[in-house]
Parts: sequence; C-alpha cells; structure tokens
Amino acid sequence: MTPTAQPRYDRIVSLIFVILIGLAVIFLVDGNPNTLRIVLGGDLPTITLSWFLVASLVVITSAGADLLARSHPQMQNRRLPTITLGRLRLEVAPTFWILPSFSVIASFAFFRLFSGALQGAAFALAILAAGGSLITVLLAQHYALDRRPEVSQRAQMVINGIGYLLAFGCFSAVAYTRYRTLYSASLIGISATLIAYALLAWLPRPGSLLTSALVGFTVAEAIWPLNYWATTFLIAGTLLLVIFYVTVSLLQHYALERLQRRLVLEYSLLGGGLFCAIVYATLRL
Repeated sequence: MTPTAQPRYDRIVSLIFVILIGLAVIFLVDGNPNTLRIVLGGDLPTITLSWFLVASLVVITSAGADLLARSHPQMQNRRLPTITLGRLRLEVAPTFWILPSFSVIASFAFFRLFSGALQGAAFALAILAAGGSLITVLLAQHYALDRRPEVSQRAQMVINGIGYLLAFGCFSAVAYTRYRTLYSASLIGISATLIAYALLAWLPRPGSLLTSALVGFTVAEAIWPLNYWATTFLIAGTLLLVIFYVTVSLLQHYALERLQRRLVLEYSLLGGGLFCAIVYATLRL
C-alpha cells in the first residue's frame, strides 16, 4: 500500500507566520484614521491602503500555496495550466490559490467590521481565524491529493466546510457596506465564483469556470432585494450562504451522477426552510 505523503510542515508554518505578521501590520495601519485613502468620488467605494496591503498578502499566500501543492508527488500526474511568456513556459496551480487567499481576505474583511465594538478582540479573532483557516486549508488540500479514497474524501469534506465559512465571511462583509447593487453584486459574484470553482475542482468531472460563474451570478442576483431589506449584515450573509450552499451542492451531486428528483426536493425544502427561518428571525428583531 502506498504510504501517505507527509506535508511540508516547515514550509506551512513559515508561510503562516509571514502572513499573520503581515495581517497584524495591516490591522494597525487600518486603525490609523490618517492612513492613505483614495476617494473616487460619487457613490464609488473608498479604497484604503489596507486593501493594497491585503492584495500583497494574497500574492504571497498564492505563491506559497502553489509551491506547497506542487511538492506533492501526485501533482506530477495532474495537468496544470501553463503560462507562456516567449520561451518561458510556467505551470501554475490556480485551484490551490483560492481558498488560502480567501482565508486572508475573509478574516480581515469580516472581523474589521467589529473593530469598533470589540477593539483588540477583533484583531485577535482575525489573527486566529486567518491562521486556523490557512493551516486547515493547506493541510486539507495536501491530503485531498492522496491516492487513498478514504483520506482524500475526508480532506475534501474539510475543504467544503472551510469554503462555506469563508464565503459567509465575504458575503457578510459586502452586505455590511450597503454599496449600491452594481458594486455589491460584483463583489459577491466574484467571491462566489472563485470559491465555487475551488470547491468544484475536486470532483471527478471538475466544474468549469463558466459553471462556477453561473453560481456566482445566482448568488449575486440575491443581493439586489437584500439591499432593500432592512436586516442585519449577518442575516444577509447567512441567506446568501444558503443560496450558495444549495447551488454548489446540487452541482456536486450532478457531477458525481447522484442527482435525483428526491435530492432536488430535499435541497429545495432545506433552502426554503432556512429562508423562512431567517425571515422569521428578522421580523422578531
């Protein structure tokens, strides 16, 4: 029996250490009212220096996740996208970038919403969430490549769980801003598309980017009525997560050739029941 390849814990710990230090610096910069802010005018969102720093952390995280993934022996048997720059041909593994990157984005975007009320506790929670989700995602992606079905399937379940949590964090953060529908729907759609692509990539028949874009479009459409609904951003994020979860789950069952009328009915009842529960909770507030 082929032994399970062990993760490179030295690289994982080094990467997480760098990311957490960077995230701590970003929180300190973000808390400074005199930090650089780009005001585009009109109803366009204000861009702060913090988001440029988060983007740099995303690049570092993606590069680290790429190197970690390609160090697995099973990656030699996978066809990877190739970037051709003249005579230079570079293989990349973008599927392995998405969830690690969103571990940084979602942790910062979600917990900075509570920086006024929780102050230092919000900073500590963001660091814990980013570190915990990063190490969980990196290890799960490693074991999802294992040739043993019992190992890879458990790892894929963990990937799905983390993906839904990260989606909730992003959806809630966007719902909090109350941007006009053009901007909020774009942010929701892009986030949902990328996370759906990362979750569907592990199926025997991986979902294409177009399929993932349809998921993003479905979730983005829901933000339009939510912008006119006087509810909290947490409830709005939960409702968007329900739509995202039901859509992705149905696509996963379809790819596994297990989609039946009974499953469609079950997920419809689940989604409808959760929607009614959310509406009821909103009306009780």
